[in-house]
Amino acid sequence: MPDQNQKRLLQRLIRDGLLFTAAYFLWHATAGWYTADPYWLPAILIAVFSFSTAYAACYIMHEWGHYFGARLSGANIPVAPVGNILLGLFDPRQHTVRQFQWMSLGGVAAYTITAILFAVTYQPALPLQALTLGGVAFVAQSWSVDLPIIWRVQRGAPVLPTATDGAAPQVIGRRTLQSWSLLAAAVAALALV
Repeated sequence: MPDQNQKRLLQRLIRDGLLFTAAYFLWHATAGWYTADPYWLPAILIAVFSFSTAYAACYIMHEWGHYFGARLSGANIPVAPVGNILLGLFDPRQHTVRQFQWMSLGGVAAYTITAILFAVTYQPALPLQALTLGGVAFVAQSWSVDLPIIWRVQRGAPVLPTATDGAAPQVIGRRTLQSWSLLAAAVAALALV
């Protein structure tokens, strides 16, 4: 009989699989509507939905990447009873800095690979442009949050205060605004070319 951790992990896997499946079918239906009727309403809906789908996919893969990174390092991480897979259950008193780095880099690798997959599908059509932009937006925001934490811990900073301070809501908000502003400027510059 599976233990509580395995049950929770299976529940998250099923939940995330259903979310991916639903998002794919809704995205595909909206893209079909846009293709058949490329006026303002389907164009706005497909752009917003494509961006949101890619952003959510990167976020979900980010969480799974954290989990598998931690597991690959040998860390025994319980699955959170609600919400995300880890949800702050990494305890620096029970785990090494190396295990923290593996967990962190697992998340970075997972969302970066997911965004690259969206970029590989890029074509000059609105649904795929918005998918690519959603993936790139998640990477831009998350790199600006995750990489400074990983770097500071690698240089010897204590894990818990560094992670807590670096992932505080006001820090995430500020870095999201900064990274998305740069991304918007780059997109605007490319549009003018």
